[in-house]
Amino acid sequence: MKRLMIGALAGLALAASTTLAAAETTIRVTLQLPEKHSLGQNWLAFKKIVEAESGGELKVQLFPSAQLYKDKQVPEAVGSGAIEAGSSFLGRFAGSVPAVDVIAVPFLFDDEASLRKATASGSAVRKIIDSAILKETGARVLWWQAFGRNIYLSKGTPIRLPSDLKGKKVRTYGKIQGWTVEALGGAPTLMSGSKQFLAYQQGAVDVGMTGTSAVKSRKLYEVMDHMTLSYDSAIEFVAV
Repeated sequence: MKRLMIGALAGLALAASTTLAAAETTIRVTLQLPEKHSLGQNWLAFKKIVEAESGGELKVQLFPSAQLYKDKQVPEAVGSGAIEAGSSFLGRFAGSVPAVDVIAVPFLFDDEASLRKATASGSAVRKIIDSAILKETGARVLWWQAFGRNIYLSKGTPIRLPSDLKGKKVRTYGKIQGWTVEALGGAPTLMSGSKQFLAYQQGAVDVGMTGTSAVKSRKLYEVMDHMTLSYDSAIEFVAV
């Protein structure tokens, strides 16, 4: 982990050297989830190592729960230098790098081992996507992180069959997921992760697509009472 973090720091310094000079010794990081989520825990580890290895010359300041930027704003914010670093759903880069959506194609990966092999550092997939993100957006990928396979959340009635989505309003988080819902007769509603709780609580949608790790960190179990482990799509986040 320490070696990974030091390598990531070197990449970050190259990507944001001008910004760091302007901000002196502070690296600001925007997160979409609470620090207690695994995404936040990785950044806390990054913070600890960077501050220790730099002898305190570099400080890492975390802004969790989309305090500064919504998920869809992260690619441009980091790429333009408006903020030094952050985590974002990989699909948010699809506007500049359409190839990122290949990871979300339903049932593309036979099992978790196949997915992890494809997304491992140095893999052919990573080399193509990481370099394309840097070229098209200016944001340098530091690491990828699994968010958990796709699941369906519902209230009152579980989603057991594909036909159960017919006529339902479904919260989605990307283009591929929207197409999937449409193909099954549902009505997709694109929505950022931070808006899920309120949308489910108010009944704005009938069903929610999300990753397994979001259920606890966002307390979605308080507003939805059924979870269908479909595992049809992979959900990957990137630290940039």
